[in-house]
Amino acid sequence: MSANEPPDPLKRLGDRLDRARRGRVGSDQSGRSGPPPGAMGLGFRIAVELVSALCVGLALGWVFDHFLGTRPWGLIVFFLLGMAAGMVNVFRAAKQLGAAPPATRSGDRVPRD
Repeated sequence: MSANEPPDPLKRLGDRLDRARRGRVGSDQSGRSGPPPGAMGLGFRIAVELVSALCVGLALGWVFDHFLGTRPWGLIVFFLLGMAAGMVNVFRAAKQLGAAPPATRSGDRVPRD
């Protein structure tokens, strides 16, 4: 690059983003930042994941039944699949909660195994 050419704006933006990511305080490896969610937040997350999986299962079952004329079997099967998917999501959320490292003060370092 010669001295007369202006600097690349995308490179400058990339450098600024890298500096901002390095300077982020309280972020974990997953990219999320901020304090860990409380019990109420976790409860809402679990409830929303369970209800949304059931709704998606019911909607897919209704669509199958409507277009294939298999009433009520599509609705029943997809309701059960949605319930299973919701339970898997609840299990994953509970597993993440149990695997979270204990909260530390801002200056403390958590040893990594």
